[in-house]
Amino acid sequence: MRKIWIGGLLLLMAAGWSSCKNMLDIESTRAVTEENMWASKNDAWAGSFACYGLLRAAMCNENSFWAHGELRAGHFTITKRGDLQAVRKSLLTSNYATMDTWRDWRKFYATIAQCNIAIAKLPGIPALDERYSSTEMELDLAQVRFIRAFTYFYMARIWGDVPLITEPTQGDFATVPRTAQDEVLNFAYNEANTAINKLPWQFDGVSPEQPGNYRGQGVSHWRSILATKGAGLTLMAHIRAWQKDYQGALDALTILRNNQSKTGYARVSITDLVSNGGTFRGRRNENILQMDMNFDHAEISTTGQIENWTLRAPDVAKKEAEIYVTKDSILNIFPQASDLRISNFFTDMGSMQPMFYKMKMLNDAVKNPTLRFFNSAIVIFRYEELLLLEAECQVRLDNPGPALTILNDLRGGRNITPLVNTLTKEQMLEEIFQERRRELMGEGWLWYDLVTFGKVTEYTGLSEADIQNGAIYWPISRAALSLNPKLTQFNYWK
Repeated sequence: MRKIWIGGLLLLMAAGWSSCKNMLDIESTRAVTEENMWASKNDAWAGSFACYGLLRAAMCNENSFWAHGELRAGHFTITKRGDLQAVRKSLLTSNYATMDTWRDWRKFYATIAQCNIAIAKLPGIPALDERYSSTEMELDLAQVRFIRAFTYFYMARIWGDVPLITEPTQGDFATVPRTAQDEVLNFAYNEANTAINKLPWQFDGVSPEQPGNYRGQGVSHWRSILATKGAGLTLMAHIRAWQKDYQGALDALTILRNNQSKTGYARVSITDLVSNGGTFRGRRNENILQMDMNFDHAEISTTGQIENWTLRAPDVAKKEAEIYVTKDSILNIFPQASDLRISNFFTDMGSMQPMFYKMKMLNDAVKNPTLRFFNSAIVIFRYEELLLLEAECQVRLDNPGPALTILNDLRGGRNITPLVNTLTKEQMLEEIFQERRRELMGEGWLWYDLVTFGKVTEYTGLSEADIQNGAIYWPISRAALSLNPKLTQFNYWK
């Protein structure tokens, strides 16, 4: 059973995959160059699954998922590392090797390049290998389209205007200028919308899009690690919300709500959220989409999880964590002492540096004093986040009733008091923001929430003028600029 998953990533492993850090140390954006590779069912499997692997490698490389989505926002205090301090202070042109990694989008464009060639090549394989049916091809093609759509959405939130490349390219990075963010996001939305027509609600072998076991595995094996209709609709909702088209976002969310029996999505208890076998172990009903890091499949890393920054002795052989949340911040963010998240998200509250303990996929291999491997999943979308997005859209569209129900259901599950129905629109939006801040802490959402809720100036040292000059986005790396003379830097970073 393991060989099927690992075999799908042979392209990556052949390059010497030992961790997310060195998995994609490449210059070319062309992930697959051999024309004769796209000739069989096995080629299709390897080529399409490589898209997942490349995306995961880009997201976990030097903990970039959290550098981009979490550190600038202010939850975490930095102990000693200068590169993390620089991110926290939005000094994103600082001269650190890790900062070069976080500024560089080329690994994401490696994902795009692999998706582009897969989209071009997959439709021709059924004629070359009768074992590969058109139905299976369309399913694989839809997954690749989803990954391409998600990758462009992900990059647009980080870098703003990014080059839109949709065709296979030869050699090095295509020399094309940046494309306006709205155009990129509209492309991603349409791509996701196309993908969901050929994606199943679940990989359970029931839907016509996916009959029988997929690649020899049942639904429990694939839950939340492959693109589905639900993941596609969630992506579409987030794209529209980022564009401030809240009705468009709510339209996608309503389809999800009306098909909950098909998605299987469910809320998670506080115990399951933080347990070793829970949310961050993954493949569970609360996870809509995750990048799997499965210890059983040797998918482990020394740098791909936030635990590398947050854990310390006695859980790992390290006296001090790189980042932590101060006790004053904890009490400010979680003002109700009854909130179950306080005792479940943090430990050693009596010390000067409480340890953030929400993600802690610990086992004997993790505790190895030399290697310190980590294997918790990168949870991209989970159900509580989706519900909070729905609540936000309802309030912005002047429908406070459904939003209040969502908020109070979630608050009840975390043992805090319900909200009253006399709140103003502004107060409701503030409550939603604060609930996202509490529930999603450490999950890579807070920076994007500061942007969408208009709170960047409130929580950072950036001004409105800085924002207008592009400060909310990351600068483009010097390497990318040198390879593509048509690129331009935002004024703030010049």
